[in-house]
Amino acid sequence: MSIEFALALWFVLTFLLALGNTAGCHRLLTHRSYEAVAPVRYALTLLSAAHAGSPVLWVGVHRVHHAFADTDLDPHSTIKGFWYAHCGWLCSGARNLVPCVLFALSGFGLQFTYLVNDIRRLLGHLKPAWRAMCRDLMKERLMVVLDTPLVIPALFGLQLWAAWAIGQWWGVLWLWSLHVVQNNISWVINSACHHPAFGTRVHDAGSRACNVAWLAWLTHGDSYHGHHHLHPVSARHALEGGIDMSWLFICTLHRLGWATDVKLPAGMAMPAWAGRVKARG
Repeated sequence: MSIEFALALWFVLTFLLALGNTAGCHRLLTHRSYEAVAPVRYALTLLSAAHAGSPVLWVGVHRVHHAFADTDLDPHSTIKGFWYAHCGWLCSGARNLVPCVLFALSGFGLQFTYLVNDIRRLLGHLKPAWRAMCRDLMKERLMVVLDTPLVIPALFGLQLWAAWAIGQWWGVLWLWSLHVVQNNISWVINSACHHPAFGTRVHDAGSRACNVAWLAWLTHGDSYHGHHHLHPVSARHALEGGIDMSWLFICTLHRLGWATDVKLPAGMAMPAWAGRVKARG
């Protein structure tokens, strides 16, 4: 594999994997901001699971976050510190800079955490309490399979095997860099987008959620997080303009007839090119 092809593939997968989180796990599965045909729903789900783990766990945690945003009950509240919100909550509740930075740069540390938690589940030491927040998703076979212990570690194992088979240690390094970037793009929403030092706070949102416009390219629009907390079910997050690739993707799906029931705040509508349908939300 040439260096040029490896770099091109890296950027394409970076885009698609992030889309699996933002347009998939977040807007489609968690908030049901729109409905998608089965192939699109499954593809986005698998893209997210490839690096972010069980969609049921992801959705369950995020729904709890919205229910208790920026309180002690928030799973990744910034009131416990920036680094705790970024990734410390995933690595034994660490709040200090050094362990959190090491975990953030580990790339595969998140996958190791999933493996440990799955072993704890098999031993009966960890109950999947997050499923109570996702009774809708637990009706879907794919979601149940991906939330079964050792399935996500097996999926990661396949990635490692493929990376090694294609490029040996260079392949593993390529995969590591992909996971490092994807993890931190996902986590920065919890940290920077709930920290007043990084963006503009939307006070009516009822939390510390901020719009961080300069992160919009990396987060496919999810960094307009203040708008999101103000209108959680809205399929569009950049409500006052700005880069929102997830919204453009949803509009494209609607144009193709692959997305329906798109929700937006009252008074807003989809663009004409996407098939103007007065949105409801």
